[in-house]
Amino acid sequence: MWTSSLMLGLLLTASAGTPGTSETPSGSATVPLQELLPLYAKHTEQTPPAPPTDALVVKSQLKGRLTADALVVDAHFEVQVLASGRWTQVRLLQLDAGTYLTELPTLDNATVGALEDQLSLVTREPGRYAFDVSLVLRSTGSGPERQVQLRFGSHVAPVPLRLEADAAAFTLTEPPASGGGDSEVYPRQGVLRIGWRTAVAPTLARQVVRPPMEPSIPEAQASWVSTLEGKATVRVRYALRLDREQELELELPEGHRLERVLLDSVPLVPSEKDGRLKLKVAPTRFGETQASLEVVLARELGVFHLSGRLKLALPRVSWPVATVQARAHFPAVFNYRREGGSMEEYETAEANDTLEGQTPLPGKVLHFRQYLVAASAPTLELGYSVDISKSYFR
Repeated sequence: MWTSSLMLGLLLTASAGTPGTSETPSGSATVPLQELLPLYAKHTEQTPPAPPTDALVVKSQLKGRLTADALVVDAHFEVQVLASGRWTQVRLLQLDAGTYLTELPTLDNATVGALEDQLSLVTREPGRYAFDVSLVLRSTGSGPERQVQLRFGSHVAPVPLRLEADAAAFTLTEPPASGGGDSEVYPRQGVLRIGWRTAVAPTLARQVVRPPMEPSIPEAQASWVSTLEGKATVRVRYALRLDREQELELELPEGHRLERVLLDSVPLVPSEKDGRLKLKVAPTRFGETQASLEVVLARELGVFHLSGRLKLALPRVSWPVATVQARAHFPAVFNYRREGGSMEEYETAEANDTLEGQTPLPGKVLHFRQYLVAASAPTLELGYSVDISKSYFR
């Protein structure tokens, strides 16, 4: 015991300076081992010195793009936190009025968010933190002139902002436009200031709205077909000219009954009352201005005698009709002569005796027409008598 105390005593020296002098006296002391060991442990375990700062922002990048009334900023930061065992706040950007955070990161052992009007990173764990944030700066000003400013936090060294701006839509006023679509905006006195002017939309010529097309019927083609027993069929095909859905009204001639109505070969169910038909008609395809309406009627003319008189008529339509062409296919054993009505007889080539797509019909064919029919029904009166031109007795 004495030897250990002596050996450790020789190793331990105590120095004490005399006040006011620079001399360092030397000496030795003998200390028991159980008292020396705790003193020796405290001497060897020295506390490491504190870092010169709690954290450093080692990298920051800013990108922005202009809209009509705001600046959208995407920011990237890399922060090295040095302090441990205590909370550290790293102030990155000032959040002025009109600044809105739109995207924040999720980090392990750290939080990024708004704190005391600052965009800050808060943590108590040392380490390197890399993250992105997005924010929107609403502009001030009125009319086409707009301005925004972005201030840096106390821990961030000011850096330039890479600005994207459509040169056709915006003109930079601060800093002055460089002529390209992208430019670097440098801070002044720790503040990024951007001003721009929204391009004024060119004045468009006043659109001329085409008035609605007046519905009309350029042409109507009709035919009467009758047997000797007087069973007659009336078929009328109207070429319609219109650019939207319209109402068309037809008034059937007296003694006629409706068989069917087709619009571009599609059957229609009209509203019928007291011989009046009301139809909704429109072009089959959007943008077209033509349609075809076919009306088929039936009538009992009565049995043909040796001679007699026929009164024929077509439906009255509510639209004006430019031209009506009609054919009559009647029994060939009679001669026919026009005796009245609004339709006139005319001669035509035999090759044109049938409508397009129709099979020639038997019987004697007569041709009639009328122009400019409006709000009236075309009519025809025919007299007939037995044709004895080919008879043996003459």
